[in-house]
This record gives sequence, structure tokens and C-alpha cells, in this order.
Amino acid sequence: MLVSGAYEFLRPGGNPGLAETMAAMNKAFGFMGYDVGLLSPAEAEALRADSIPAWPWQKTAREEPYTVIPVDGGRKVGFLRFPSLGLDEDQPSDDLIRRLSARIQKERDGVDLLIGLCDWGWVAENAYLQARAESVPDILLGSGSGAGVNGRILADGRALWVRPYDKGRSLVEVAVYQWPQRENSFAWKEVTNYKTSSIGMNDTIKDNPEVDAMFGD
Repeated sequence: MLVSGAYEFLRPGGNPGLAETMAAMNKAFGFMGYDVGLLSPAEAEALRADSIPAWPWQKTAREEPYTVIPVDGGRKVGFLRFPSLGLDEDQPSDDLIRRLSARIQKERDGVDLLIGLCDWGWVAENAYLQARAESVPDILLGSGSGAGVNGRILADGRALWVRPYDKGRSLVEVAVYQWPQRENSFAWKEVTNYKTSSIGMNDTIKDNPEVDAMFGD
């Protein structure tokens, strides 16, 4: 399953690139066959301004807060897009944390794995996971400003936090070996029930000619 986080098209607070570059990037993202993705409000606005239609799987939290994707074996994975913070906010409010907990409680029994997609940045995401929220996602895939996190267990072992490096050119692979057990106490343990890997997009990765052609000379 391929998941696209926020700020793939521009950096937090950054300016959009040339329209032709944005269009080529979005075409390449469609070619790669993502299953689900989060767009920040700034990215969604930049695509609209350049008349570039988003792919059906590219949604802001406002457009589609929650998506469920069936996987092999009759299992289901739920993706909860966290609402973006305001420009003057550097961490989530207590009210937002309570609302997220309520939504997670509502959805988690209907899926085998619940993943949060978040664009808050390292500081706010860390504050959220340290806040002892009543319910947290099984995995939080963060994005936005701040350092990368190649798999950190927080919230009393209930949440696995993963973030790519914010300067790009890296992917994070998460392998889940055991579905969280809702009826019993469950905690993430590296190697036992998950493994994360950071994949650098360096010169060892061969160019794809079809993608190269999308960007021209």
C-alpha cells in the first residue's frame, strides 16, 4: 500500500513552483499508483490555482476526513486525516485532541489498522502523542516541518510515529507483522510486530524513463 503525505508539492510556508512543474509532479504521482494521500490546504490551493486536478486519492482533511481501504484477507485499513492547525497554532488544542479521540474510538472497531495522516510538523505531532490522549491512531504518519522519525513508539506503546525527512528525497517503509488486537492490551514492539526502514532517494535509485519524460528536458 502506497501512502502520500502532505507537503509533497511544496514546503511548509513555501511558494508553489512553476505550473508546468506542478503539473508534471502530479502526473508522476498518478503514475506511481498511490492508494491514499493527504494534501495540505496550501497544496490544494496551489493545484487549484494552476488548474491541476487532484487525483481521487488526494484529499485534504476537510474534503475527506476518513478513508477505508480493503486489503487482502478481508482486512480493512482506515486512514484518518487530521485537521490542519491554524497559522497561529504550534500545537493542537485540548478540544481538538478530544475530538480526534472521539473519532478514533468511533472508527477503530470497524478496521484492523487505523492510521492517522497529519501535516502538523514534528513539534505539534510530538506534543499530541505526549498528551496522553484517550485514543490515538495505531500509526501516525506525520509530515511538515521538523526532523524525520524512523519509527518511534509513544502513547504507552499504542502509537507508532513515523515521519519522512522534511527536505524530501526519502521514503519510509513500514512493515506490519501483526494486526493490533482491539480486545486485549496491545503495544508496538520493534521486530516483534513491526519494522520501519528509511529509504534515501539517491543515485542508487535508477531513473524511470516514463517519469523523466513527464518533466521534459
